[in-house]
Amino acid sequence: MLNKLDKKFIDEAKVRGKLIFHSEEINYSRFREDFRSINRGTVVLSDGSGRTINGFPHIARVFTLEKGIVRNIKSDSFYAEEKIDGFNLRVVKVGKKKFAFSRGGFVDPFSTEKIRSNDVVPDLFFRDYPDYVLCGEMIGNTPYTPSTREFDVRFLVFDIADDAGNYLVPSEKYALLKKYGIQGVPQLGKFSLKDISKLKALVLTLNKSRKEGMVLKSEDRKKLVKFVTPNADIDDIAKAAHLVFDMPSGFFHQRVLRSSIFVREFGLDQKKYAEELGNAFSEQLISAMKGAESGSGVSEEFEIAINDPKTWDGILKHMSDEVKVEVLSRTEEKNGTIRIRFKKIYKKTSKKLHEFLNGKGLED
Repeated sequence: MLNKLDKKFIDEAKVRGKLIFHSEEINYSRFREDFRSINRGTVVLSDGSGRTINGFPHIARVFTLEKGIVRNIKSDSFYAEEKIDGFNLRVVKVGKKKFAFSRGGFVDPFSTEKIRSNDVVPDLFFRDYPDYVLCGEMIGNTPYTPSTREFDVRFLVFDIADDAGNYLVPSEKYALLKKYGIQGVPQLGKFSLKDISKLKALVLTLNKSRKEGMVLKSEDRKKLVKFVTPNADIDDIAKAAHLVFDMPSGFFHQRVLRSSIFVREFGLDQKKYAEELGNAFSEQLISAMKGAESGSGVSEEFEIAINDPKTWDGILKHMSDEVKVEVLSRTEEKNGTIRIRFKKIYKKTSKKLHEFLNGKGLED
């Protein structure tokens, strides 16, 4: 049964300005924010089918491992998967083409070009399951994630939704990923509360490797929680400290709290982590001041490879108004690939730091 919403509900959402129409390569509407039981980013196709692609729900984050599992999972056994920090996408097939929708519900032009490669998302899967949804993270050389020389991009699936919008249980998902050769997030194993010591050892290994953390899922996938390592929190702060005025207000608070609770729970070296936390803030922020003071702005650099020039136009169209894009280099390779290196200049942080460094006062 195809996943659909009631027409009266859709009409009401449109009237209230919650459901916004878009006409790009396909026509669709997206929920710009949560509306009753519908998550932000939910997409309704305008192809006559009425098909609805559910927005991916936020997963509860626990601050303590054992107590968090006991309180939230509530099942005899559960699966652990590595949490990947990438660009969140839902990949679907509409008509004869694959599309990648962002968490906010936009057709993302860059990701859509990439997932149309059979190497990234095999066509065979959607031939057999045309109305299923692959939910995952894209990592690598994207306009949103740190660049790498190891590979171009990878799409790592963490969930699959069926044609009715229900998520497959982990065992079914693993079987489909294996059958079709689709790359999933790393599987860490199946555990029970009796294995808590093994799970804690695994978390410490992830932390040492500076991995993001893990997502824990009950066997029926009805209960999920995520647990993040302190090194990942500190790395996040280091990556974002120079964007202090462009980040959500709770971004830094949560990571300081989470890392502190983890250090206490696992008996780690408090002095060592306090020093790393302080350096994460100060080093990047001081570095950002150089660009702000000179007037060049606070920025980040990215590098991408695309095949269609229109993809770059689409990237610029979807870029936030708070960001200025400056192309550093653009080359066309013999195989037709267009390689673009660019930087995002963050207007808000650039302006505020520039003002403060030039004597502006602030009443508090």
